[in-house]
Order: sequence, then structure tokens, then C-alpha cells
Amino acid sequence: MDYNSRKWSILESKQGYQKKWLTVTEDRCLLPDGAIIDPYLSISVPDFCNIIMVTPKEEVILVRQYRHAAGIFSLELPGGMIEPGEDPALAAKREMEEETGFQSNDFQFLYKIHPNPPLESNLAYFYIAKNVLPTGKVALDPFEDIELVFLHREAFMQKLLHHEFQHGVQLSAMYAAALRLGWIKV
Repeated sequence: MDYNSRKWSILESKQGYQKKWLTVTEDRCLLPDGAIIDPYLSISVPDFCNIIMVTPKEEVILVRQYRHAAGIFSLELPGGMIEPGEDPALAAKREMEEETGFQSNDFQFLYKIHPNPPLESNLAYFYIAKNVLPTGKVALDPFEDIELVFLHREAFMQKLLHHEFQHGVQLSAMYAAALRLGWIKV
């Protein structure tokens, strides 16, 4: 099948809203069957990274923080936005140290995905950092209120397998890391 022939054509595009790191675009799209969607809304937000951090004692370091849009305290992977032009791996190492005060020389790329392709154009990059050690160099962004949580391998896997983590984009990375680390056997 020729998928290129099924791509939509943009007849008109305009910025509907822009503030800080979020842009909403309104496109007038021509579909292959001749139908027109007007407007098709898409969101442009920065790429981001998350890191599965594991200590030499097989503890996973997580962060608990309030997520206003969902109104919840979320237990999740450290990470954050990638600056324009910044190498994703360097951003992940930067975010890891800024949020947790830990760093690692055993740092591996896991994968990248489009977290929500119907609405967003950004990419999410996931890494594993093993044998993480404290540096003491925490540098939280303004308005970040983060609690570090250390979960031993068994407690982490229990929460993962019982669906206790709420950050949907991070779940596949947690499972992929558990597979790579040998914590899940297939």
C-alpha cells in the first residue's frame, strides 16, 4: 500500500494560540477522498525525556509531584523538557541530576516515541541509568516541588504490575526497562 497517497494536504494553517511552551495550530486539511476538515487542531509542545534510574542496590529512584491538570500527586520517572537544539541524552543527564542529585556513567538509550500523535508533534526519549550515585547537585526549576522516592526492585515491580503508576506515557518505558534489566522474563 502506498501510504504517501493517503497523507492529508494542508490547505491553510494558522496559529490559534501561543503562550510559553505551547502552541495550538489550526489547519484546514484536504483528505485523500476529497473531504475537508476545518479546523484540525494540533498542539506543539517541546520534546521531553525521562530516565529509569537504578541504584547499585536495585532501587528505582522516582519523583512524586503534584500534577495540576489531573489534580493528582503522581509517582513518576525523573525527566523534563529538552531545550531547542539540545541533545536528548544530555538533556536526560541534566534533568536527572537537577531533579534527583544523582548521576551515572552507565547510561543507555531505551527508545523514543511520539507520545500522542493525533494531537501533538513532539517526541519523548527514554533512558536507563544504572548504578546511579549521588552528586548532591539538585537544582529544581521554579515551582518544582519534588519528593524523591526510592523503591526496591520488588516494590517497583509490584506497583508496576498492579497499575499503580498514573503517568501513561511512562508506563511502556517502565515495562521496557524492566525487560532490559531482566526483572520481567519472557
